[in-house]
Amino acid sequence: MNLKIELSRQTDLIISILAIYFVFFGYICNTYGKSIGFYLIFLNRILFNPTSYLSSLILAGIVFFMVIREDFFQYGIRNAIWLTPIVLGLSCIWFWIINGFNISIVWLYFITLDGWITILSILGINITTALLASYVKLLLLKRKKELDKIQNFKSPKI
Repeated sequence: MNLKIELSRQTDLIISILAIYFVFFGYICNTYGKSIGFYLIFLNRILFNPTSYLSSLILAGIVFFMVIREDFFQYGIRNAIWLTPIVLGLSCIWFWIINGFNISIVWLYFITLDGWITILSILGINITTALLASYVKLLLLKRKKELDKIQNFKSPKI
């Protein structure tokens, strides 16, 4: 069995997870402080709140740079989809750090409408940003090929 793991692809995902943990949730907790309560679980209330609109831009920026660094945009889109449960898990971890451990918080995602809206909004932001980054990467590759053709063009000698 030949198992080959390319470390660069996994490194992009790990760096994105660390950026989400420290930058995204750090910004949210710095903005709201300990009074954040259940808003940390239901991230849709934070992502679309005018007070902390920058949090959705931070999340989109992290996903964008993760996808644009990938060699194949399919891997970037896959990693963006993987980030959805990771973000939800990290929000539970941050909630437990701030408010104490309570395992019943995890079920709130699946039994409340607000939980499903949170899941779908994070998935929507991640997929939309991943598709945008893939399109930008294709445009950059196309532009690079055009520039290579121009640079390799030799004018005929007269």
